[in-house]
Amino acid sequence: MYTTQGIILKKMDVGEADALYTIYTKDFGKIQALARGIRKEGAKLRGHLESLSLSAIRFVAGRGRERLIAASLICFGEGMRSRETTLGLAFQIAERIDTHCFPGERDAALWELLSGSLSMLDGSTFDDGAAPRFLQEFDARLQMCLGYGSGDRGGEDTVVAGDPSMAYN
Repeated sequence: MYTTQGIILKKMDVGEADALYTIYTKDFGKIQALARGIRKEGAKLRGHLESLSLSAIRFVAGRGRERLIAASLICFGEGMRSRETTLGLAFQIAERIDTHCFPGERDAALWELLSGSLSMLDGSTFDDGAAPRFLQEFDARLQMCLGYGSGDRGGEDTVVAGDPSMAYN
């Protein structure tokens, strides 16, 4: 049994009452975990595994994939969800992480980039006019985390948070 924090990247309904979640975790990197019966009325995990939220999760390793056994919502991200621009950016970030990261590869810098970026989008001071630059900066930092970037940003002021003190909470 494993316990960690994770950001819910994606949910896919499976069968009648189950769902398969893609989660980027602090300690295990990207995982895919099945939540049995989560779509049933009164399910204990219901409400704790919303897309783009930060949750404390507990899972067990199963045959071929993990199975969620407990979750507790830490941060829902109300500020981010209240504006169309920031919500759209958050979903684009989640899609990029899901597309470019392999399961089971822990990366502390990538966790800080993801949690810091979502924290910035959740904050009340995010300027919607900075959206294109924010996404461009996120992409550049993602490429650096993945080993494709040079690290030279030309002295520009950064728009994306990468500071551990800015973590999504």
